[in-house]
Amino acid sequence: MSIPCDPALTRTLETLASLERQLGAAVIRLDDVSARAVRVAGETDWRTDAATAFHTEAEAWRRGVATLSGAVADARDELRRLRARIEAHAWEDAV
Repeated sequence: MSIPCDPALTRTLETLASLERQLGAAVIRLDDVSARAVRVAGETDWRTDAATAFHTEAEAWRRGVATLSGAVADARDELRRLRARIEAHAWEDAV
């Protein structure tokens, strides 16, 4: 059953759903990048000062990416809640 609403509301809900999917895909990609950074740093030969510096920078970058992933996931979840509130409001107005 479709929700009772005007075309503008339908477009808004479709846009929010699209944004949710895009943010979900971004979370997956960011998590993948974080995991790859761990692997690359782990494969570095630690016998040189440059390798030690690289490991330190890679670990800091990985933490930043992991934090960003969490923020993107939070934004996606907020969009999901917003879309649910809009849908609920559309049903309230229809009754």
